[in-house]
Amino acid sequence: MARWNSPLPKFITTSVAYTCGIGCEMCNAGFADKTSLFEDYKTLTPEEFEALSPWIQNASHVALVGLGETLDSPHLEYFLEKLKDKITFISTSGVPLNKKVIEKLIHAQLHYLNLSFDGKTTAGHGGGRDSYINKFWEKVGLIQKTKQTLNVSHPILHLTVAVDSENTRQLDEIINSAQSHNIPSVDLIYMVPNNQILYEKSVFTDLEIFRQQLNPMMDKWNGMGMHIRFYEKTRWESSPQTCYFVDKHLMFNLNREKPDLCCGSLDMPLEINGLPPEEYWNSFPFRYFRSLHFSGTHENLPEVCQNCWVLHPGKFSDTFQNEDPADCMKWYREAGQFKSANQVEEAEPLYQKIVQVSGDPQLVGKAWFHLGELSLKGNRQDEALECMRNAVRFCFNHTLAFAFLALLMRCTIDMETSGRNQKPDQKFLEFFKPANITKMEATTQSL
Repeated sequence: MARWNSPLPKFITTSVAYTCGIGCEMCNAGFADKTSLFEDYKTLTPEEFEALSPWIQNASHVALVGLGETLDSPHLEYFLEKLKDKITFISTSGVPLNKKVIEKLIHAQLHYLNLSFDGKTTAGHGGGRDSYINKFWEKVGLIQKTKQTLNVSHPILHLTVAVDSENTRQLDEIINSAQSHNIPSVDLIYMVPNNQILYEKSVFTDLEIFRQQLNPMMDKWNGMGMHIRFYEKTRWESSPQTCYFVDKHLMFNLNREKPDLCCGSLDMPLEINGLPPEEYWNSFPFRYFRSLHFSGTHENLPEVCQNCWVLHPGKFSDTFQNEDPADCMKWYREAGQFKSANQVEEAEPLYQKIVQVSGDPQLVGKAWFHLGELSLKGNRQDEALECMRNAVRFCFNHTLAFAFLALLMRCTIDMETSGRNQKPDQKFLEFFKPANITKMEATTQSL
């Protein structure tokens, strides 16, 4: 699959802080009911950041984000100093901002400051309280006033809004406030629920109604010169053709040996483990992943992609309804015992029952893997190939299934027959050009 090799990603994100005191109900990072993820690990260290340099040196854009509140990191000036030849972003709730912090970010030559704000929604930042909302816009005003006082235009402000059923009718007001505060761009994203209560507050309960509310508003503001995007698109699409994360973005979170390709639950099967970036980025699992996304068909995409809120938002509600029959794990254990005893005729029907009725993708993927192994033992290579395709479809982090798949694809099909039909769209990233940095002498203490 050499034709599916790709240049290294232009956009690198790394988490730098693992504390947050806001307590957003919608938080998927774990801060809804706590202020720290770990007792003895609060922030990314300079040494851990340096370990990312082989990836960062090839990037054009680098974002420093949570998982918690980014500004809780004491090392931001150090990180930004190392990133002076990059287009840099910091994401923040804005809560820790004051004149002193703002001045330090200016002196550190930050290009973009991304502010997370959701308006009046109980699930979002500040729980929709008027006092929080008013304080947020006061801080935005302070940022712009401080920039004016120092006669600089950086950092450029950007707004990200998590959209749910409670704030969709406020988005016009939010964007109007952003424009009046000289914020030129706004990203709209889903509030992604992680439980049934949040699901009832989300837009996934009736996507079409909420889409009809949002698209005219987006058309209006984009027509007025604002840069309003919903997952990089000028309109909220019902079924995007491609995922906007694929092949241009890599995120380093807690397990920096296994960076994330997206903000979803996709887990890659391979750790970096000292591999050069080019070798890791173009290893077989990545090339196979690209071929699935860019070959024009979605039927063989990983199961987590097929139910993803970005690519298939209409299917996302299914993730709150899957219940695995209690017998599936019993069947899986029995099948394993039969397989270990080389009793193929007893093992295969049990694995087949699992793949037909289980609602657990991981269990289904593992069952397909065992069926693939049994097919190989029977010298049925074509059948084994399909089983291994299904194994990684349902259990994408199954390292051994990927090893078998790579070997079987070499043996059974010509992997060079179909070339690359699509490439990632970089227009959204290209919008974020280098800020006009006015060099200044540092007059404030370290962040």
